[in-house]
Amino acid sequence: MARPTLEKMVGGRIPVEIGTVAAVELLELLGVGGSGSAWKAEDCATGDLYVLKIIQGIDESQPWMAERARREAEIAIHSDYIVPVVGLCKWDPRTFLILFEYFPGESLDKLLIDGSLTSEQKKEIFHQTLLGVSDAHRNNIIHRDLKPANILVGNDGRVKLLDFGISKFKDLPLTKTRELLGTISYMAPELIRDGAKVADARGDIYSLGQILYELAMGEHFWTRQGWKGLMDLVDYLKQTPMPREVTELRDFHCDFFTKASHILPGMVKVNPKERYASVDQVLSELGYIPYLPEIPQDLHLRYPMLIVESGSNRGARTLVNIEDDGSLAFGRAELAGADDSISRRHIEFSRSGDRYLVRELGSKNGTMARGVALKPSDPPMEMRHGDRIKVGDVFLRLAFLHQNS
Repeated sequence: MARPTLEKMVGGRIPVEIGTVAAVELLELLGVGGSGSAWKAEDCATGDLYVLKIIQGIDESQPWMAERARREAEIAIHSDYIVPVVGLCKWDPRTFLILFEYFPGESLDKLLIDGSLTSEQKKEIFHQTLLGVSDAHRNNIIHRDLKPANILVGNDGRVKLLDFGISKFKDLPLTKTRELLGTISYMAPELIRDGAKVADARGDIYSLGQILYELAMGEHFWTRQGWKGLMDLVDYLKQTPMPREVTELRDFHCDFFTKASHILPGMVKVNPKERYASVDQVLSELGYIPYLPEIPQDLHLRYPMLIVESGSNRGARTLVNIEDDGSLAFGRAELAGADDSISRRHIEFSRSGDRYLVRELGSKNGTMARGVALKPSDPPMEMRHGDRIKVGDVFLRLAFLHQNS
């Protein structure tokens, strides 16, 4: 039976069948982008408020890409600073509906235009933004479109970030041309040049640096330079010698972070390898104590286990029982059955005393840990209890267990 036509209008009623929400009524159009629209919506049964994102125009010839996007959206990011995804459904082969919790706040771009933010408010907004991005990166979710329009500020000062967990939907091949302008000024140069395949935490850190500049100076670096589009950035980077940062510090001043002029260049380096590698490093530089994972008690006699948290093999568990100084390779057969986004030999765990480390083995679709895209040439990364690892399109969680006596 064919789906009814989507009633994309105020008062339109849309059956969604997401969790306990059977249908929603559209109350207000919140925004329109190249890949769809966002609506304030009300649960027809309870009156609870949500945000409904309608992603349309997906190319039907590449259904596996939509499946990858769906998997990422289903990963829960536990954070006080991120608007959570409630769930999603496929309306038809070209359309997805994604339901978010509703957060009553004003977007940072509107607050910047208004010009009413105090220095203390700017400081707290940026701090909470960093905490939210750090929470997402620990779950190996990269935003890739951070900008003031995706940062909501409540009347009580709370900050929540939009669109985490759905970034892959923005990569789906669409049947119409998508518009880059409006977000490109916050995008890291390597994402503009090479696309999402190179995205890791450092791309988001670049965007955060541009947001910090805008908070401090009252307008974006591009605006102060008089830039109108991509070619202005290209011309800037063609200078001899080529600039190392996409910013200008000669007249930069920040009255809410005394070390901002020292930290900003490390966030907006042209070469991503020269940027801060993690948001936690930025937090430390600003004087904040970054997140520390809860340490399991009785650390002796523990054994790690990899738990599959997405895809068709969700819930599967694989014991990582390695002797000291030993190593063990994992791939498709050990982790996710028939999921071909994982290579046959994808990652390798090694053990040094009580430390467990992971390295990438040159897989087809890559590995990400704590928001960092691992390379075979990189030294192994130490993994801690509760850390997530993304192998191909599958999310794993590392949990330390205790040996039975």
